[in-house]
Amino acid sequence: MDNNASPSPDPDATTRRRSGRVVRAPTKFTPDTATQSTNPKRKRDDQDDEEEDEEEDAEIEAPDSDEEMSNEPDNDSDEDHPAPRSRKKSSQTSRAKKPSAKKPKINGSKPLRPARVTHAAKSLPSRPKKSVRIEDAAVKGHGLYSHLFGSGDSSKSVAEEWLASYKTNAVAATADLVNCILQCAGCDQLITEDDVLDLDNVAGRLADLQSIYQEQQITDYPLISRTKHSRSFRDVLISFFECLIVDMHQGRLMYRDETFLDNLHTWLASMSSSSLRPFRHTATTISLAVQSALVTVANDLDYRLKKSTEKRDKEQTNKDRKACADAIQSFFDTVFVHRYRDVDPKIRTECVEALGNWIISLPVIFLEPGYLRYLGWMLSDTNAPTRLEVLKQLTKVFRRDAGQLGHFIDRFRPRLVEMACKDSDVAVRVAAIGVIDVLRDQDLLEGEEVDAIGKLIFDNELRIRKAVVGFFVACTKDAISEKTKDLRDSEATEDIPRGKKASVDAPRMEWIDLKCLAETLAIYDNQIEEEHQSGQILGLDVAVDLLESAVPETRISLAAQVLFEKVNAIKQWTLLAGYLLFDHTTSSKSRSKGNNPDLAFKKAVAPTTEEESILLDVLSSAVKSSLTHAPDHDRSRKKPQTGKEAEDVRISPEDTAAELVIVIPPLLSKFGAEPDTAAIVLRLAHFLDLEIFKQLRQNTNRYEKLLDEIVTQFNRHDDKRVLSEATAALLHSRQYGELEEITDNKLSYLWETVITSLHNFDKTYELSSRGNLGEAPLRELSTVLLKISKLASISDCIDVLEADGDSSESTTNPAIQILANIVHRGKYEPLDDQDIDDLEDEVVSFAIKTCQFYFMWKTLAYSRLLSTTGSIADAELDRLSALRQTFRRHLIETLSSRAAIDQLRLFATGSLCDLHLTFATLRPTIDQLRPSSSSESQSSNGEKYKTLIQDIESGLIPELIAIFDGTEKQYAKKIKKDKTLNEPAEDEDPMADDEDEEDEDEDEGLSEEERFTAELKAEKALCELTAKYVLVITARLVDHKGSHGGKLRRRLLRNQNKLGNNFKEVVTYLDEEKLAERTRKKAAHAQAPTSAKPQKAQLSEAIVIGEDDEDDIFDDTPPPEEGSREDLRAKGLLEDDPIEDDDENEDEAERPAHESDDDVIGD
Repeated sequence: MDNNASPSPDPDATTRRRSGRVVRAPTKFTPDTATQSTNPKRKRDDQDDEEEDEEEDAEIEAPDSDEEMSNEPDNDSDEDHPAPRSRKKSSQTSRAKKPSAKKPKINGSKPLRPARVTHAAKSLPSRPKKSVRIEDAAVKGHGLYSHLFGSGDSSKSVAEEWLASYKTNAVAATADLVNCILQCAGCDQLITEDDVLDLDNVAGRLADLQSIYQEQQITDYPLISRTKHSRSFRDVLISFFECLIVDMHQGRLMYRDETFLDNLHTWLASMSSSSLRPFRHTATTISLAVQSALVTVANDLDYRLKKSTEKRDKEQTNKDRKACADAIQSFFDTVFVHRYRDVDPKIRTECVEALGNWIISLPVIFLEPGYLRYLGWMLSDTNAPTRLEVLKQLTKVFRRDAGQLGHFIDRFRPRLVEMACKDSDVAVRVAAIGVIDVLRDQDLLEGEEVDAIGKLIFDNELRIRKAVVGFFVACTKDAISEKTKDLRDSEATEDIPRGKKASVDAPRMEWIDLKCLAETLAIYDNQIEEEHQSGQILGLDVAVDLLESAVPETRISLAAQVLFEKVNAIKQWTLLAGYLLFDHTTSSKSRSKGNNPDLAFKKAVAPTTEEESILLDVLSSAVKSSLTHAPDHDRSRKKPQTGKEAEDVRISPEDTAAELVIVIPPLLSKFGAEPDTAAIVLRLAHFLDLEIFKQLRQNTNRYEKLLDEIVTQFNRHDDKRVLSEATAALLHSRQYGELEEITDNKLSYLWETVITSLHNFDKTYELSSRGNLGEAPLRELSTVLLKISKLASISDCIDVLEADGDSSESTTNPAIQILANIVHRGKYEPLDDQDIDDLEDEVVSFAIKTCQFYFMWKTLAYSRLLSTTGSIADAELDRLSALRQTFRRHLIETLSSRAAIDQLRLFATGSLCDLHLTFATLRPTIDQLRPSSSSESQSSNGEKYKTLIQDIESGLIPELIAIFDGTEKQYAKKIKKDKTLNEPAEDEDPMADDEDEEDEDEDEGLSEEERFTAELKAEKALCELTAKYVLVITARLVDHKGSHGGKLRRRLLRNQNKLGNNFKEVVTYLDEEKLAERTRKKAAHAQAPTSAKPQKAQLSEAIVIGEDDEDDIFDDTPPPEEGSREDLRAKGLLEDDPIEDDDENEDEAERPAHESDDDVIGD
């Protein structure tokens, strides 16, 4: 212990700190090393704390402070660790000479423990949950270490036995204890009793031990060991020293013989400043445990002071309390003050945890600015677990003592808000939000800080939204209370009902909740919109572009998902629907004589247009959440719910289906004019469970009205989101057998409308020439083609698109021919107006998409026809040949006429691959056609139908490679890897550098979000194009014969490991050996548990499938091996012709595409 523990401080100690001179008597232990490097601890009263606050704050924020502390030389480190007082060394000398003569009758500690009942003592035995025997300690350990960790005895019993040995021979017991500490640090070198007596050589002896330790190159020690007993080791170690200190306190040995704490403090203080991490970490952990035990002792002494009535007992207890306080301060100043900013984050975290516990356990000492500031400084620690631990401790402190910490909170509250909003670690942000919520309960937040945290309800991290939902709801309730009070003061709520007595579609008190919720969401939503006015790309737009989603999750819907369980007004979504359907405009604008309370209430709760849009999004999310949550959540309760609990029960799926059919049509009538709100309402139709609708035997007339509204919205709007939602709703309704006929009638009406519009365009304009239309007709044509492509994606379009036009009109071309001609507009011709050019590309892309759907439906029809009748009319094949040739030629013109890698060029290239792959799916059906014994016509038909499967001519391979080169280079530039790509092989063409120099700086000036979005788009384009190439190569539709055989494959594999994991996984499917190896591993993994436990074969098989089914895109059936040649051949995607025949068929492969077409179909 340091000099503050002595009732009569030695003035020479202070003199020594100033001058360095030693004036102690030679008969006392005053080692030269210790006296030269030892200073008494600094007293930190409140005044000193305030003066040193800014200085130490700057010190802890310095980036190199941790490094400085971690590299302290040994001779300097001891200056911060006071040596024991000379008075205590004198007593130690006497003990060394006569170890058993002093206090021979102190054996009453055992009777004292059960008799003593204090709140501090009760809490200690809870730490060692059970005795743990660590095998390694029993084998390698010595003395106390082996007994503590290897015997299996409890920490308390080991501590009692050690105390007994201490009373017998204090020096030997102390040496055993220090050796135990050294062994805990992984050091197998031991000290002797002479080392214990020679305190002036502690630093030197430790230096020797460190040298030996470093020579052994030990990298592991028990506290950081990853063995199964590592956590138990730390618990046992801490428990032992806590029990030891408490037992010494209860037996008063700690006060009668202060030598023990002095010796322990000296060794621990020196080890805690060691440059070796094992020594430093172990000593710090033990020191913190000792100080925690001293805090418990101080609590017990305080309790005794309150209960003590005799003056003599109070004086003794006060004296003990002073000694305990001095010991606490000594350990704090010599260990914690330096180790809380140690370079090792584990040590820093342990210090923070200990300090928080001390503040909670002993607020009379530690609930002061001089100690609290360490927690504040550690909020900026570079280690996330350390910051997390600080926040955990602050949460406990603020919950109890926030009212007393105004200055501390004002100083560090901005940092807490910053951590909640911007910390890099999600767990830290969640904990910071919890701390902020505690401050909100105490009304200790500023308005802008409330808004900063409230906006986190829109955060993209689900854990953050769940963490902040309580804070958000509490703020909303404050607004509700304020608005309710204002309305009650004006007597506007006297006759307004609440609860079950109120009608859903009439004014009720819950509308105040909805109004305040909408206002709060609108305020935060507008604040976020303002933050993005600097040109940053909103996440919603990025999701639409990258994911091709109609209406992805908005921030309002994400917020509503977590609010669902917390806000009853959202959980009971029919109440929200009634609020939205109410005609607020009439009630708020009407005039009435005098002050009408009803009118005042209606005006106060009337939502704005923006708030209605927000609440619609909330309604959609609430319906979805109501259906996706477990329906039996509340059915497990045997007792019926009453009161507020009954109101919390969500609407059943059956009632949801019935209510939605009634609610959606009026919502579409009211909000269908605007695309944004119409798309949200149409999304509600996706949530209808048609099976439940069938079980309820609902009249289809209600659903037919809903379909009429959906059809109206499809015809009414040209917005992509609305059309996508309406298309999805129509597709959803076709899944229900009884509604399929009704839905098909609606679809026929829609087809008739859009096909008529297309024929009108064909009559008016030349649709095959680019650049001959203005902006208005182009937009109208684009809308028509978009609607046609949407309808073709959900219904068979063959008859509709092949039907001839009205013979009375000038045009008789079928719609599919018009669409194929429109694709010709994709042939590049420079236009002055960029907007017109973009519209032209959009028109072509919709036409390509529709034609692709047509060929897919056509291939499906052929497959069914060949499977049943086995024949297709020649005239039908001729028409298909001409149409396919036209479409294919226009695709090639589109992709080959463009030098830049734009979206339309990539889309046309992918569509060309899809066209060939679509017809390649007929291969298994055609191969099944076998000639009969009596006729050879079947054989000739089979050969004729085989020609439906057409290869991509090898002459296009250079063009395909050029497109891939440009796409690859674009992505490589986005991720700054364009300079590291592999060079072409000798037999490959060099990469053409045809890009402008301006492209080098195209990303400059972009925000981080915009740059990341561009990177994602480039990666998506590359992976999609590569996937198309991989499919046509593995299906042997290209690159398998001729002079260019294998060239495309080699080009795709050139930079396989350079462009990220997504690209790498795509091109992996070109390596058949890797695919076969992966499949063999899957098969072995699937068979192993089955052979071991045949009775659980089904369970094992299900687990394997669930784990691995996404590893292989060809994963259909186990035999043969997935991805192998046999598997592809079995699927009809691999011909039996060997590659050796390439030379024989080279001339045929080199023929132009149109000649091949004419030969394949129609002869």
